[in-house]
Amino acid sequence: MQRPFPIPEERSTERYSATPVKAAHTANHPILKNALWKGSVAPEIIALCNETSRGIHVSTMLPVRFSTLDKHGKDVFDDHIVLWISVHPGNTKKTSCRDANGPILDIFAKYDIHDVAVHWIEGAMESLAGPPEMMPVTRDTNPTHWIRRALTAVLGIPIVAQDMADKDLQGSLGLYFHRGKDRHGNKSKDVLAVTNKHVVSEKINDDYKYSGHHGERKQYIRNCGRRRFEKLLNEARALLAEKLEDATLFAEQLAEPVANQPEEEDPEYNRDLKDKEQQLQKAQSDVGVLDEFLKLLKSTWNDALDRIIGWVDWAPKIANDADSRRYTRDIGVMTLERDKFVKNFKGNVVYLAGKFTRAEINACFYPNAANPSVFKYPKDHLFRLSGVVGPVALSTPYFVDKNNNPCFIVAKAGQATDLTFGRQSELEAYTCRDLEGLSVSWEIAVFNWGSNKHSNFSAKGDSGSAIFNAEGKLVALLHSGMPRGTSNHVTFGTPGHYVMELVLQYYPDADFSRLKFEEDEATAA
Repeated sequence: MQRPFPIPEERSTERYSATPVKAAHTANHPILKNALWKGSVAPEIIALCNETSRGIHVSTMLPVRFSTLDKHGKDVFDDHIVLWISVHPGNTKKTSCRDANGPILDIFAKYDIHDVAVHWIEGAMESLAGPPEMMPVTRDTNPTHWIRRALTAVLGIPIVAQDMADKDLQGSLGLYFHRGKDRHGNKSKDVLAVTNKHVVSEKINDDYKYSGHHGERKQYIRNCGRRRFEKLLNEARALLAEKLEDATLFAEQLAEPVANQPEEEDPEYNRDLKDKEQQLQKAQSDVGVLDEFLKLLKSTWNDALDRIIGWVDWAPKIANDADSRRYTRDIGVMTLERDKFVKNFKGNVVYLAGKFTRAEINACFYPNAANPSVFKYPKDHLFRLSGVVGPVALSTPYFVDKNNNPCFIVAKAGQATDLTFGRQSELEAYTCRDLEGLSVSWEIAVFNWGSNKHSNFSAKGDSGSAIFNAEGKLVALLHSGMPRGTSNHVTFGTPGHYVMELVLQYYPDADFSRLKFEEDEATAA
């Protein structure tokens, strides 16, 4: 058997021992770098698998390195890399995969790469489009500060095309930019947002651009589909119920010391009494704030038409053959409604608070304390994105993980899974969406972080999210993943530098750096 799954040396005294859980990491191989992989090794393997006689229908292909946890909970890495190949479900025989292993290993050997195994699975890429004025971001003392994230002007807010709202196909907002000039060269105050084509339109094989001609129908985009809005209401109701219970408990706890005051001065009693009074006052205040927040949601946001935030301006057909790089062009750009955003717009910022603590986020972005940190947690929880990771840097890890291995750590904020962290592969993933091997592309691949709290890096509804690094640079625009069971163990995205190329080709004066929706008169002059 080729590279058998390891059996723990220390066996349990029970009849059955636990099967080790493997986690995927970037390959981190001394010979196999992205230029060799993408330029020579992968094309030869693809050609081999595409031979008609083999009957192999590859959907994705990516070299990885696996690890298992030892008894101390530390990663123990395999001494070999694995070519992880998925085939379209139900269309490739097991014997075909087995018979291809030898020739594939011969290709690696030709380049002096011998520490490699081939693992096959069934799986296919799937798009991760799921089911008044934007609210201001509040201080974290406000009980609604995290719940309201879906209705603010930060990145990753949930969006849905009005034409697809009944099908509950939702996605996320990726980036903002100012248009600068319109198609006629005139100064434009428009602010636009980037997401995926398949998020804003069902007609993924058709080019679309809004001409602005009188009477032309706009393709509107809403903030929050019905399912996401119901989730928002349920989150608010649950937190209100929790605060009501807190208020009841604190009132009962306060009644006892009030009824039994000491005869003499007691500093400890006074401190405890003051603390309980403050806890009760805060709980009662939170109850009032949450009650008003729920009323606002029901009165102002409940009607789906009131949640329209813009309309599609440009959405070319999805393609992966625009040039020889074969990156996926899955991009949709919308013009934002001025009155919705002008007051509370803050530019390209991600709201970090709510799901993780500051210490947990710092540990994710820089898992090795000996490695110099460029990440600084923002005091207002708003992490600004600026710049993009270039093609060379995408395959050159710039810091090390807790195991002292070169790595990339990335994050994204999306409407389905909120803020998540993952490990980006320095090797691009080969993907094929059809059985004929015609729809071939190369993608940025991100692996799940690998712990219970982190769960999956993405899920349906996260399409269109910006994937970024600790420096706040754009790494990729998320567009799909490869689910297996209830998990999505690999996420795919279009390189950020290619997304920027596409935007600047169509909007040559695009500006991603502004912090306000409109310039001040003095600045404009």
